[in-house]
Amino acid sequence: MTEIPLTPSGSPPGTPPGPMPFRLLLDEALRQARRHFRSLYLPVAIPVTIVATSVAAIQVSWFSRVLAEIGSQRTPFINPGYWILTLVYSALLIVAYNVLQVGAVRAVSGQPVDMRLAWRFTLRWRVLFTLILWYALVLASVFCCCLPALFVGPLLSFVPAVMVDEGRFGTAAVSRSVELTRHYTPGKWLEGPLVKVFLMIFVGMLLAYLAGMLVSLPFQIPIYINMFRKAAAGVDVAAGMTSWMWLQVPSQFLNSLVSTAVYLYVSFGIALLFYDTRGRKEGTDLRAEIDAMFPAASPPPSPPPPGELPL
Repeated sequence: MTEIPLTPSGSPPGTPPGPMPFRLLLDEALRQARRHFRSLYLPVAIPVTIVATSVAAIQVSWFSRVLAEIGSQRTPFINPGYWILTLVYSALLIVAYNVLQVGAVRAVSGQPVDMRLAWRFTLRWRVLFTLILWYALVLASVFCCCLPALFVGPLLSFVPAVMVDEGRFGTAAVSRSVELTRHYTPGKWLEGPLVKVFLMIFVGMLLAYLAGMLVSLPFQIPIYINMFRKAAAGVDVAAGMTSWMWLQVPSQFLNSLVSTAVYLYVSFGIALLFYDTRGRKEGTDLRAEIDAMFPAASPPPSPPPPGELPL
């Protein structure tokens, strides 16, 4: 497949003036993801999948103990080790997905893709602090009846790209992301970056859900069939469920691989939109500054009517 070179604004050459169309954004993100899949995917998918599979195995083991000791005083409803591992897994997802975004930003900007450099960059304390601040703001918006998160999440989506390309961290990166995502052409706010980021995230979540359901369904069908058979026969449904629950481990393994691939696609979409938005915004600001410094010359005075002398 022939790759389309990008202009400095992040758009393919020949793109009509104005913001990049959303359909073109989806197509170009797919091309870039396919082009850089080998170099970006495995360095992130391998550690994420290993930890995700371990969490699934520990979860099944913990739930098996709950079923075996249910009704007794030893029922381990609170397992500190399990919750600690879950917290570690969540932190790894935040770091790993930022590594993917770093790689996507460097690839779109034409820089060489070095995933070791991307991991080292993400593990800097300034980057980690910015990620904590970013996700803390998103979680705070989720706790506010969830609806504000639909606005705050896309509003802060350029934070990783700002850290990589502009070297801004902390509140400076957050405010810069807000500044860029809120930029739109007058009269075309539906084509603004905030709407496109929201749609890009929605497409990613939809793809991840459908792909995850597709890979997990073959492992869930035997469990449901076994449950229905026992329920119809009047047998305790919980009896013998432990052996079937271990099918969730390979399901989680495949689901993690698929989710990482989908997020790689979303990362390229956000990176392309970042460069497209910044190029158009900075170009507009530059035009305004030039017009302010060099105002247009006033039109020459109109000639006097015939028979009148000029003043």
